[in-house]
Amino acid sequence: MSFKKHLIISTLIRVFLIYYGEVQDSLSDVQYTDVDYRVVTDGANHVLALGSPFKRHTYRYTPLLAYLVLPNLLVHPSFGKFIFSLFDILIGVLIKWILLNCYRSNKISIETKLLKLETLNNRNKYLIKRKNEILNSNNEALPPKYIRMAELSAYCWLYNPLTMIIATRGNGDCVSCSLVLLSIYFLLKNEQTSTQHFIAGLFLGLSIHFRLYPIGFCLAFYLATQNRTLEKWHDIVRTILQPNTKQIALVLGTVLAFGSSTILFYWLYGYQFLYESMLYHLVRKDTRHNFSLYFYLQYLSSTFDVTILEKILTFLPQLILILMLTVRYGQHRQTLAFGLFAIAFVMVTYNPVVTSQYFVWFLSLLPLCVKNFRNIGIRKAVFIPVMWFISQGGWLLPAYLLEFKGWNTFEFIWIQSIVFFFSNVLILQMLISNYDIAYNYKID
Repeated sequence: MSFKKHLIISTLIRVFLIYYGEVQDSLSDVQYTDVDYRVVTDGANHVLALGSPFKRHTYRYTPLLAYLVLPNLLVHPSFGKFIFSLFDILIGVLIKWILLNCYRSNKISIETKLLKLETLNNRNKYLIKRKNEILNSNNEALPPKYIRMAELSAYCWLYNPLTMIIATRGNGDCVSCSLVLLSIYFLLKNEQTSTQHFIAGLFLGLSIHFRLYPIGFCLAFYLATQNRTLEKWHDIVRTILQPNTKQIALVLGTVLAFGSSTILFYWLYGYQFLYESMLYHLVRKDTRHNFSLYFYLQYLSSTFDVTILEKILTFLPQLILILMLTVRYGQHRQTLAFGLFAIAFVMVTYNPVVTSQYFVWFLSLLPLCVKNFRNIGIRKAVFIPVMWFISQGGWLLPAYLLEFKGWNTFEFIWIQSIVFFFSNVLILQMLISNYDIAYNYKID
């Protein structure tokens, strides 16, 4: 089937899940619709009454999300789920576009080097003309096998049951994920102009406004825009202090989008917006729906204030790992996607609060790296997702008994949180050790 037909099928599956969710909500105590969807809808109700969405208790998102689901109140209660599902489908399309661009960029680079060698030995006018055509075009035809690989990678997202369920339950994280992928798409375009880097910065800044996690990608984006390999730390410092025009454009776009949106909503809703949508997430505790390794610690200390030392010790391990991954994979355009995936994976795994919707942060980036896992083998390819889902299931059982049966299963949840944490660490180690930077591209 064509890619368009797969888009239609994956869209219909999501539509079915939305209507199924309405049936389950009406018949079962276990609600299909995410509780956050109801919170955002209530926030939209306050906006419709010309008030602040933050009047709704526990509304801790950008006001843009409340504006986005206003049709829930004007058209249909599930309208927002359809909007989020469209963003979900957009992510699959962006995955294909980004990979095609990566393949095309590599093809142009190889052909350019080949023709350069030929023109050195042969001043044939055809070769010189062909070289100029390649340099001035990024639409060179790709062999079908590479188009097929880009589409298969997109299917890893489009048919992923976890991501489909998260979007159709009414979670809006797919919006921030699509903005991140848009920023990657413009950053890696073949033209490499300052304008495209400025646009990439705009999408990156907007994604940070929606969710704070893309702020961990900023240094990787910045380093991937430099023109040389950074071998030592003082090279990195020099690059930061002496930016090129593309880096300046990237930073300006990011600051403009994030700064203007933050100032606008601060003017509209005051400090409450700043605290609830941003500052709160730095001190947040969640003792009920939390996969985190720190879950039990938060439960036992729920009546105490969070100290500065506790926050430093909590965030220091992931900060160190993010810096290491950024330097290792973030300074090259060819490895940027895997670097961003690894950074997102670390941010979720080591975060004090981990919920199911956070998984889309790195799952949306994983398909961009599939083509580089050449040596992973069938056994590991099956073992990794099976281990990941089993470790989640082991957590969900005692969590269900606590939430719906009232059993005291806190210690069992804590044990499963430890199991889930080390499962994630093992998975990331396996992916890093089997990652191959080479595209294995041959001119057919």
